[in-house]
Amino acid sequence: MASSRTLTAAPASNGSAKLTAGLAMLSGTRDRAALMAGLCAAAGELLALDAVAVVRRTAGGIACDGRWARHGARPNRVGEARAAAAIELAEQSGGEVCQRTFGRLELVVVPVVWEHESYVLAATARPLRRLTDIDIETAALLAAHASACLEMVAAVAAAREFVMLERAMTPVATTRGDRALEQMQLVQSLAGAITATHSAQEVGQIVVSRLRSLIDHHSCRFYVVTPDGAQLEPIAHLGVSELYTGDAADDLVCAVGEGITGHAFVDGFPVRIDDADLVPHALEIVGTPRIKESMLVAPMASDRRQVGVIVLSKEGVAQFDDDDLRLLQVVAAQAAVACENVRLYTEQREAAEISEGLLDLGAALALQSSVESIGSMLAVAVDRLVECAAISIWRREGEHLVPSAAVGYVPQEHAVLMASRVRADEEPVASALASRRVTSLAVDLAGELSQALGSPRAGTTLAIVAVGERAANFGAIVVQRGPRRGRLSRRDERMLLGVADQALLSLTNQSLYEELEDSFLATVEALGNALNLKDRYTNDHAQALVGLCSGVADRLGISGRDLRDLRFAAALHDIGKIGIPAEILNKPGPLTDGEFDVMKRHPQLGAQILEPVPALAGAGRLVICCHEHWDGSGYPRGLAGEQIPLGARVILACDAFDAMTSDRVYRKAMARDDAFAELRRCSGSHFDPTVVEVLLEMLAGDGASTTPE
Repeated sequence: MASSRTLTAAPASNGSAKLTAGLAMLSGTRDRAALMAGLCAAAGELLALDAVAVVRRTAGGIACDGRWARHGARPNRVGEARAAAAIELAEQSGGEVCQRTFGRLELVVVPVVWEHESYVLAATARPLRRLTDIDIETAALLAAHASACLEMVAAVAAAREFVMLERAMTPVATTRGDRALEQMQLVQSLAGAITATHSAQEVGQIVVSRLRSLIDHHSCRFYVVTPDGAQLEPIAHLGVSELYTGDAADDLVCAVGEGITGHAFVDGFPVRIDDADLVPHALEIVGTPRIKESMLVAPMASDRRQVGVIVLSKEGVAQFDDDDLRLLQVVAAQAAVACENVRLYTEQREAAEISEGLLDLGAALALQSSVESIGSMLAVAVDRLVECAAISIWRREGEHLVPSAAVGYVPQEHAVLMASRVRADEEPVASALASRRVTSLAVDLAGELSQALGSPRAGTTLAIVAVGERAANFGAIVVQRGPRRGRLSRRDERMLLGVADQALLSLTNQSLYEELEDSFLATVEALGNALNLKDRYTNDHAQALVGLCSGVADRLGISGRDLRDLRFAAALHDIGKIGIPAEILNKPGPLTDGEFDVMKRHPQLGAQILEPVPALAGAGRLVICCHEHWDGSGYPRGLAGEQIPLGARVILACDAFDAMTSDRVYRKAMARDDAFAELRRCSGSHFDPTVVEVLLEMLAGDGASTTPE
């Protein structure tokens, strides 16, 4: 009857605002029927369900304590068969939220465990509806909150019964009975207040400020466990007598399992201590006098984790009773649910921030056209998205990491950093590059990396995340944080991992694009080889010209798309000669005027050949202009000066030099020094003077020629 097939992803939960409103609605209920009805409605709206019922097993069968159905979804209601299946699944799941396919619908099961009764929230959902992790967290939070509310409703009912009994026995209402009812009302008010909070600190402040109206005490401390699970920190505390007003938060911190507070956290049971001095594992707070005091300690726990501990202290022996402990236990349960609500709210907000930041980064990276520009964009993005003092982006070169970009360093530090190299196969860098996580370490343990970063001061921490681990490693992102900031937060670690994933995607795409471009260029050069059938000179000349033009273009600052077009145009600038008769191309002597007019058609023929290929449109615009002269005496359009595209001017000068220094059918190659002199002579007439100057400087630096003057 039930199966577990793979389903599509579910929509996200309805948001933290609705969750807060739903929890607040449950906290305001005063009887069990209203609570069950509210729980069904909250679950249905928050989890996008069709129909919900709260059911339980009884001696006579199955009882239903509350229902809710989405308008128009009545055929999907939770009937007896679905309720029975839900109870069975809840018993098999061990108290976990679960889901199964039941007939044509999805059956969602949320156990609600209470000290006095076990309920099951059974719900139907449309076919292929799959709960997300956040949906499951939300459902578990609702169940925990409902359990705490059931305890509170039961306590209110008991208090009312006690008051009615007292009033029946005596004409005047007893102070004790009225106090019990008042306490339950205060607990409800407190629950409503902490449900609407947005941070654990807010929850703690409300609890410590209001608990005195419920339980008389001299000190209240609200502890939460640290993210690493090692310590309990008092995020809110209040002393209301002279003995406790001087307590400092740092002195109240304790390790999990240490002292009365740490033991209660581990054990998970509330405890009343009549004389703390008699507890063997009690710890003294540094700088405080030794006194006789009573304590109430109530752990805060949700279904999924231990949250913290609430501790009340009062000077004197046996100052609290069991009623006080039960009240504190109810408050602790409510506070635990509120803290879990805050955690879920924070995670949703952080997830939204991370998604938005990474989406913007992905769009920005998609516009980058080189590995260098990707590195610069990553450095700027990390500086904006992650709290840090400085960032450096490193690219992998064999067994070394080489800096590609950096942000946050003074000029002197930046110069040292950009000139450094770090071994990629030595620790701790090697382990960081091989893992799919953020590696955090103190700067004094960073080895060569610390020296490359200018040996930051003691207490500085580094976070390293690989951009593609193991064999696919492109490099790493290194985040530096000062002593005050400490290690990265969980949110920043998630953001940094997301940035690394975006970087990997972008670099992989860039690598594939460059491979495709290289293959395309090789294909273009092979096309140029076809000219060898008619003109052997043209083939060798085309291959040499690509490298010569690329060197000049780099020195002129030509990059990106313009450089690509220039390289293709250099390889194909003579492709139009395919349309020139072989007897003209290979004529051993000077051409006649008529023959030269035919030869001058080849730039336009070349552009026409390239025109049908969209990827070569930019190259075609250069090919048609690569025989135009600076003074306007060229062909086919007679363009002059800046009218001629810069790429075409580069091709003209480099083409002329290579032609002069190559053997032709009608003459031998010219000496390089003579070719240099001819370039200088024609600078300003045939050639762009700036291009000639850069070309001569480049040729002078190749070590294979006489330096041109």
